[in-house]
Amino acid sequence: MAVWGKEGMREVTTVAVEPTDVRYLVTRDGQVHRWGSVPLPAGLVVEGRVTDPPALGRLLDDLFRRESLGRERAIISISGMRSIARLFALPKLQASLMEEAVAREARKEMPISPESLYLSWQVIPAGDALQRVFVLGVPRNLVDSHVQALQAAQIAPYVMDLKPLALIRAVGRPEAIIANLEQDMLEIVVVVDFVPAIMRTLALEGEGRDSEGKVERLVSELAQTVGCYNEGHSEAPMRQDTPVYLTGRLLGTPEAADMVRSGLDRTVERPTSPLPAPESLPTTEYMTNLGLAMKRVP
Repeated sequence: MAVWGKEGMREVTTVAVEPTDVRYLVTRDGQVHRWGSVPLPAGLVVEGRVTDPPALGRLLDDLFRRESLGRERAIISISGMRSIARLFALPKLQASLMEEAVAREARKEMPISPESLYLSWQVIPAGDALQRVFVLGVPRNLVDSHVQALQAAQIAPYVMDLKPLALIRAVGRPEAIIANLEQDMLEIVVVVDFVPAIMRTLALEGEGRDSEGKVERLVSELAQTVGCYNEGHSEAPMRQDTPVYLTGRLLGTPEAADMVRSGLDRTVERPTSPLPAPESLPTTEYMTNLGLAMKRVP
């Protein structure tokens, strides 16, 4: 959400909490203004969950003070770990009946009890008697641990967005394969009609792989994920010319891109910034923040 800064500019502060560090990026009038990161102690964020919210709160408080970041209406990302996305076809209903209808469908179609998830949904316009509804379930303990950390830092938890959705927004392609690789986590998102058809988030902690080994793991998971999608959509498989877009700190080098390219029979691209930005911005590393900055909220 944009807020008015001291100089009368519309300013957006975004924060991405990764397992190894916190990354912030500030935009003004839709342009990247500044960015940075601070390391996190090992074990503070495990599989997307904050294990010690007060400790992360103190770190965030210090970061926001030191960098003079706006605390009101900041946009925060959370991991997609164990989150579930589904696309339901439902009859067109009054708004007052949607919550019950979505919850009922989620209980039938989602493999995890909706009582353990926070459910949110968005209607995708359609012209027939049915409507498509994109439903997202995020583990409650994952969201709650982030909210507790933000409250400890006196940061208003105004908007929280799932990392895979931020990456989809930043890449901005109707059909895409997005690969994100960090030191302790990898994400793969298959995008069809701007909606995640498959979202996978895998923890890498404790596997003992070096950077090259983690890229090799990513390549293997990419091939498996695309193959799974094509098996389930034999009438409309992922087109062979659909690129793989590389994001994340460990995929920011030409060497990493070459490794992915050599392991897949697909075009591999490192996306450019969707917002005007200085050439010095390490775009691959800050794609989540860029997608957060593009989020439209009331």
